[in-house]
Amino acid sequence: MKRYFFIPIHSTPLVLVVTFAIGLLLAFKAGLTGIPLGFLLFSWFFKYCFVLFDSVAAGEDEPPVLSIEMVNPVSEQRPLVLAALVTAEVMLVWRAGPLLRIAAVVAVAILLPAHIAVLGFTRNVFKAVWPPALFAVITRLGRDYLLIVGVMLLAGLVGYWSAARGDALFIVLVVNQLTLLLLFALVAGALFEHRLELGIDSKTRQERLAERASREHAALRGRMLDMAYSSFRVRKPLDGWREIETWLKAHDDSSSEYQALLEATSAWDDVRAADKLANDYVAILLARRATGEALAVVEQRLASNPRYQVSPQATAIRMAELAGAAGKKGLQRKLMARD
Repeated sequence: MKRYFFIPIHSTPLVLVVTFAIGLLLAFKAGLTGIPLGFLLFSWFFKYCFVLFDSVAAGEDEPPVLSIEMVNPVSEQRPLVLAALVTAEVMLVWRAGPLLRIAAVVAVAILLPAHIAVLGFTRNVFKAVWPPALFAVITRLGRDYLLIVGVMLLAGLVGYWSAARGDALFIVLVVNQLTLLLLFALVAGALFEHRLELGIDSKTRQERLAERASREHAALRGRMLDMAYSSFRVRKPLDGWREIETWLKAHDDSSSEYQALLEATSAWDDVRAADKLANDYVAILLARRATGEALAVVEQRLASNPRYQVSPQATAIRMAELAGAAGKKGLQRKLMARD
């Protein structure tokens, strides 16, 4: 959670906070004529709070830059919903008796991060006020939720103290904006850190890039296999094998590539490619002393082609010995029968 504390003071949100503080200061000095500007800036700021929330909850490394599309009033209604929700709760608190008012304020403050979390992620106002949904978030976040509440209360006291001691309005505006951005960043960060418990399918930018690279790599491998398969089909196995061999060398004969190619070629009607791949891979694994993996490759290939033979003979004898040592007597008999 530590890294989320630094998000509000990143250059992007910090520039936005200073810019909005200047705009709000001008709106305040303009009096009644500045109300439209102030309302617009407040609206944009809270929309950015949810944009930041979405970015952090999605595992993004950098805070987003505010754009016109982000502040579209039609596409983003969550700030208005949250404002209405908080207003309704405050009105209920105000109606409470003097003794209950403090307890009610504390309860509203404790629930605020849960409201933000549920509303921010689901965009559903009914879930944002549904007690079981709020309770589920609070219990799954556990200590992180208590940390968020503690930081929120402390930051609120700092903002109140800044205003009470008569600091410049500009400073007060900056402090309170940073406080709100910190709250949204911490809530979104907690959701991301506990995404597995909450059943949230969020991934970091690196994870998404890795998945895209993996898909592109698989597509290239598939095209290479199509070319190799075509060569085997027209009785040019040497050309087909050359495609496979070139691919393996380009990827440093990695185990993952051997496994992927072996799985793909095992489905071909021509067994020669998969048999040769299995034998080459077994030799590499034995050289790496990965005897268990070598036995697994042999078993995998025999399951696809019962007539598969380990070669050369010295490798077959070695694999039979390893199968016997591993207690795989059936596999040992199959290998010894082929010696």
